[in-house]
Amino acid sequence: MGWAGSVWFILHIAEECAGIRLQDIGAPLRFLRQMASAPPRQFGVSGFSPAIVDDNHPVRHYIAFVFVGFWLPTWLAVLMLYAWEIAGFVRYGGVWSPKDLVSGRLGIAHGRWLRQSGPTVLPALAASALSSHSKQD
Repeated sequence: MGWAGSVWFILHIAEECAGIRLQDIGAPLRFLRQMASAPPRQFGVSGFSPAIVDDNHPVRHYIAFVFVGFWLPTWLAVLMLYAWEIAGFVRYGGVWSPKDLVSGRLGIAHGRWLRQSGPTVLPALAASALSSHSKQD
């Protein structure tokens, strides 16, 4: 698939599953609202490990951080994860989500793998780490 195919894949999956539309980055409020709302493609919670589910859209948070992990070095991606959680803590009136941190760290690691190996690695990584049958339970 090559680098161009990997970039196409990450941009497409981020838009469909996490509401990340880079073409709207020039309108920051719209951009952030899209990421906080229900994404175009939704999967629900069935089959997902309880260790990562804290709302009706666990894929949204996971894929958002696959995207972040694909583009940023790990240390910066983790910093962004914690900044996002702190912003959520403020926005949602003191609600902290350890499950989002688990999901985000998995997403970042999987994004790094995707960057190195291409999109074909993502289904197996996601299935082994996110399913209700994963070792985390």
